Amino acid sequence: MSKFYESYWQNIHGHLDDFKTKWSKLKKFIPQESGITILDFGCGAGQILKEIQKINPRAKLIGLDVSEKALGEAKKELPGAEFYGINDGEKVPVSDNSVDFIFSSEVIEHIYDTENAVSEVNRILKPGGKLLLTTPYHGFIKNLIILLSGKFDSHFNPTGPHVRFFSKRTLSNLLKKFGFKIEKLGYYGRFYPIPHSIFTLAVKR
Repeated sequence: MSKFYESYWQNIHGHLDDFKTKWSKLKKFIPQESGITILDFGCGAGQILKEIQKINPRAKLIGLDVSEKALGEAKKELPGAEFYGINDGEKVPVSDNSVDFIFSSEVIEHIYDTENAVSEVNRILKPGGKLLLTTPYHGFIKNLIILLSGKFDSHFNPTGPHVRFFSKRTLSNLLKKFGFKIEKLGYYGRFYPIPHSIFTLAVKR
């Protein structure tokens, strides 16, 4: 998996194509309390962490990613933050109950062991800590349109980076299974029932 994403980051040069679409919707959820710890799970080259730092310059920032190239770029952009490499299905190198807020955008659809990932997110969050997570939306109507438009093969391309596909129900059920309560759920990109992505703000019970 790490080899795949080293190649992936070589090609996209650290820029998130969906940044303008999603950040206007998501930035209002970033906490501004002084001294808290905010972690970006799947931080890439650090573009979102830089924006989080603008909103809360007094927060401790941590970035996690599978790509060493991406982490190297992130370290250049944010020398005061902490960065760690991670692997799918393994333990995250962060202490139990140590993080106040976790941001993870368009990451979970790339993960094989989603149960381990959500369990690890819960482990490192403090009680009452929050997770802001986004992923491409795959509800019934949207999937039907993909099928009828003849784009099924290209959308669900087995050689592409996406290995998981979530609806509102499946995403909510996964988070609830591992001790999260859904506080807010919404969409961005295009319009419902065919939005690009779904987002959820969940709290650790």
